Amino acid sequence: MSLNRLDPETAVGLVDRPPNPWWHSFFDADYVRLSKGLVSPARTRNEADGLWKVLGLREGSRVLDAPCGYGRLSAPLARRGASVLGVDQSAALIETAIRDGAGVGEALRYRRHDLRRPLVEGAFDAAINVFSSLGYGTEEDDLAILRTLKEAVRPGGLVFLETCHRDAGVAQKLRGVRPPTRLRDGTRVLEVARFDPRSGRLEIGCSWTGPNGSGEKFASVRIYTVSELTTLTKRAGLMIRSAHRGCSADPFDPKGKGLNGRLGLLAERVEEAS
Repeated sequence: MSLNRLDPETAVGLVDRPPNPWWHSFFDADYVRLSKGLVSPARTRNEADGLWKVLGLREGSRVLDAPCGYGRLSAPLARRGASVLGVDQSAALIETAIRDGAGVGEALRYRRHDLRRPLVEGAFDAAINVFSSLGYGTEEDDLAILRTLKEAVRPGGLVFLETCHRDAGVAQKLRGVRPPTRLRDGTRVLEVARFDPRSGRLEIGCSWTGPNGSGEKFASVRIYTVSELTTLTKRAGLMIRSAHRGCSADPFDPKGKGLNGRLGLLAERVEEAS
């Protein structure tokens, strides 16, 4: 489908056929190129700043970035002095992360792994799950991922989740055709989203065309309410400590404009009673 012939009346067709499991093929070289064009360096710097502050990181802190994507946050945190392990199920993302992180040194490592299974390595001071990385599969899949993060940190260690949320009109905001975005290389990107309130899933179609080619991608993501995500985190054995405005130290505001922003949940692995 060509973006040149796409309009709001026909764009809804983009979300009619997300493959299952869609994430096996979604995170490829095209995703890396588009994501790097859509996420600004300033946003990455601000999020790294916020995570460093919220998690109380310092030189030598052991951090698990899971999933790490192409290392967008893993590398900046390692350059600040943390010892970072980035984990992702996508071979393309891990390969890009390793290439982009060359020169950081031994403080930065990457590993391909499905987070629904426990990690062998543990005792991290903190684990982060950023950029709406839950909701791809079933709720039990997400619970397994959260348990993996919980088991990966030491007792008293912190887990930070950052995602979009469903409350107070966010689903309405995400529904429909967004204005096209043009990347620096001239690529024109159009994203179409349709929300199903019964399943809580957002069906997403993304189409692009430009000097480096054209294509389409499809995704289906469960959008949790704040209370649903809090309950799921507690079921995983984590204690919620605070809620934040995305990857920042600012508190999450359940009223006004803050409600329509992104959510960051800071949780702690508490000592289990003997």
